[in-house]
Amino acid sequence: MNPTGVFSANIFFAYQLSYIPRGYRKVRTRWYSAIEKVSIRSVSKTIMKPAFRIERQGATARLCTEIYRLDDELWWPVVFRPPFWNKQFLFNALEAGVLAALQALSLDVPWEGEVIEEFDPLFVGRVVGSTEQRMQTMAAGAAKNLIVVDGEHLFVRGGEPIWITSRDLQGAPSHLFGEISNSGVAFGAALPLNPISSADETGLTISDINAAAIAGRTDGIGRPTARHPIYDIRILDDCPPKFDPIDFQIRACLRELSRRVERPLNRLKLSQEVLRSTAIFTDVNQYIDHTTTECAATLRVFLNWYRYLPLGQGYEFRAAYDLVLTCIGAIEARCRREGIKSPFEPWRLEPADEEALVLLGQ
Repeated sequence: MNPTGVFSANIFFAYQLSYIPRGYRKVRTRWYSAIEKVSIRSVSKTIMKPAFRIERQGATARLCTEIYRLDDELWWPVVFRPPFWNKQFLFNALEAGVLAALQALSLDVPWEGEVIEEFDPLFVGRVVGSTEQRMQTMAAGAAKNLIVVDGEHLFVRGGEPIWITSRDLQGAPSHLFGEISNSGVAFGAALPLNPISSADETGLTISDINAAAIAGRTDGIGRPTARHPIYDIRILDDCPPKFDPIDFQIRACLRELSRRVERPLNRLKLSQEVLRSTAIFTDVNQYIDHTTTECAATLRVFLNWYRYLPLGQGYEFRAAYDLVLTCIGAIEARCRREGIKSPFEPWRLEPADEEALVLLGQ
């Protein structure tokens, strides 16, 4: 029993290594795995203050999730279920690189879907680039998003509870037909109600939640209680909810934009000028401290960047273009509906963008 103090754990991470093998001229890029040993803080529940209570009707009983505040941060309980039977199973999953476990700690996993190789200790070649230091720092930082409570229970750092509206509904997000999720602490990334579940009992995955955010189907709880046929949400402390759905929508879009821009970079023969210009879209960390308006301006910059791409290269970035247009269209519609100022004013879409938005059904 270790009610206070620290626990040791290992966190898997992967990094990209770009190198020129001995006797070759062309650069090769591979993903390699590594382990970061971290310390997990252990605290007593007596120092944690209840912040929110979410009650919902389960299949056989009434279920309750209590979110606590500690050090001015919100902490969500981990509900153990297969394949994570207890805290040691989760620690093992972190070391093995199980995505659901890593994502619960708000750790980015850019290696998802990539072939991960073991580094050859007999490697001979010239290294021209590596993300090892950056990914190692991120893995070490992710350890701060997990605490052990009373020696046995696990909590992850998260954001406020938010509503996720069904994709079948049109118009404003509706509390009557919504589900509840965790708005998270990573840039523009939310989590399920149970952080380690790839799909909780509502069937929502992390991808579902973040797609809903980009489409404008999120809303804050916004009041002490909310009537709902399944959920009953109560605010238990004196800190009013601060969730801004439009700000979160823009950040979620920037996060997904970075992935969609980076994906084709290794496949295309782009000029050095174009490659350098993508840096403004591929590193979302530079926007963490930016305001909503500043983040919105980056989406505008992307549309202009896309419009002036060399002939024949725009096709590879069309999915990113459609993403940004859809997000901007949803935000503009919401602002008109709610009578609030758009973060994109006084800027307006070009006629060609307006036509593309119509084709996207916005």
